Amino acid sequence: MVFQQDNDPEHTSRVVKNWLDKQCVKRSIWPPFSPDMSPIGHLWDELERRMKKHQPKNQKELRETLQAEWETIGQDVTNKLVESAPNRLYECIRMKGYSTRY
Repeated sequence: MVFQQDNDPEHTSRVVKNWLDKQCVKRSIWPPFSPDMSPIGHLWDELERRMKKHQPKNQKELRETLQAEWETIGQDVTNKLVESAPNRLYECIRMKGYSTRY
């Protein structure tokens, strides 16, 4: 198994690196300027787009709305995101880690 993390300072801090090293966790190299290559990042974007049509009035309503919208994201969406991973990675390599169309 290889652990993949972005370059967020919380993920790349010395404390995190030391812990991962002590646990013998292999990590992939993440280009410093790359867009999010993980399918879950794009799934969060999908949820955010779906939430724009709602105006929850409180935390309870927000939680319920988020959960309801999350449950409507179909397998077709997740399959598309996973299947697009090779193209996204190819684009990232082609752009040398800079922004891509994804």
